[in-house]
Amino acid sequence: MTHLLVWSLSPVGTLLNAAMLFVVLVAAGASWRRPLLWLIVAIFVAACTYFDVRAYVARKRLVMNRMWGPPSTEEER
Repeated sequence: MTHLLVWSLSPVGTLLNAAMLFVVLVAAGASWRRPLLWLIVAIFVAACTYFDVRAYVARKRLVMNRMWGPPSTEEER
């Protein structure tokens, strides 16, 4: 289950989820020629990309804080 969660929350998972969203919408009757379908998929990919980047930045900040300590404030100097 952990591997499934890691893959679904990765950038590869974002692309797979977007492809599945497209397939489900087409199977539900959406025409693949209509721009609204592509807009929905693009919004989904953009939102997922935003969250992926935020998670990456937060994780990198956490790792840097563990390695070098929290950033100092102006009052401590």
